[in-house]
Amino acid sequence: MAGRSVKKKNSTAPLKKAVTLIAVFVVLLFTVLDLTGLVSFDSLLIKAGVEDKPAEHAQTEVHFIDVGQGDSTLVISQGEAMLIDSGDKDDSNKIEKYLEKQGVTELKYLIATHPHADHIGEMSEIIDQFQVDKFIMPKVKADMTPTTTIYEKMLKSIKAKGLKITQAKPMEFELGSCKVELFTPKKDYDDLNNYSTLVKITDGENSFLITGDCETTEEKDILSQGYDVSAKVLKAGHHGSSTSSGVDFLNKVMPRYAVISCGKGNKYGHPHEETVTRLKKYASHLYVTADVGTIVFSSDGEGLSVSAEKGEK
Repeated sequence: MAGRSVKKKNSTAPLKKAVTLIAVFVVLLFTVLDLTGLVSFDSLLIKAGVEDKPAEHAQTEVHFIDVGQGDSTLVISQGEAMLIDSGDKDDSNKIEKYLEKQGVTELKYLIATHPHADHIGEMSEIIDQFQVDKFIMPKVKADMTPTTTIYEKMLKSIKAKGLKITQAKPMEFELGSCKVELFTPKKDYDDLNNYSTLVKITDGENSFLITGDCETTEEKDILSQGYDVSAKVLKAGHHGSSTSSGVDFLNKVMPRYAVISCGKGNKYGHPHEETVTRLKKYASHLYVTADVGTIVFSSDGEGLSVSAEKGEK
């Protein structure tokens, strides 16, 4: 007797239908509660762990300063300050004025993630104007050492202030209520971007990862060393370039918030669309300084609040 094909029933169909109905019911319930004012939708998201509750008494602030096509991050915790990168050379001294406005007179740590001009442009002026306790910068191969005027001027200011350059290496230190960790590559590269020192700041339940211009090549190097790069807030590498923020790296970071620092209408086309798309698959909130200006995160160790100079877009 010829065999007949028997159409098997899809045993998962009822389950999928049930899950869909439950999801619709939950959304409708949340909507009704929100509209009636009994429970706000935001509070439900917070209780569900999808969103962060606002910081009530901030002890730490992380400022992603809008410096155009460059990077600069200011961290202030319980009165102690650290600056990571200084943007490009700026005749208007925006960084210096910003530090003064925040009441900063002393930098416990000044870190250059790597010696590209758009990360060390104002270092000389900052060193001249503010008290700097420790300056940290990665050591690069001799043939990779910059010969730019900006780099040489920075070295002169370091010498004039009697500072020493502390070579970036895996280390841990405290800044106010924060634990700060430095992650560095173990290999030599032919691109200064891949010498970038990664800085992780942890304040209780909140964490921030600053990546300089780290590209996917260095990201693999960093991951191979087993560093804990998980962070709630990620400052995306290399101004949102397609050469950074790879899937493997993002799978380990798992950010809820992502920040891209770049200039409006820059000649590199940053941020690249494919990178923005990748980041949005992980981060529910994405901020680009070119669009919203300076972004400030405030942490009390549990709650986390964020404000953008021009409002979130």
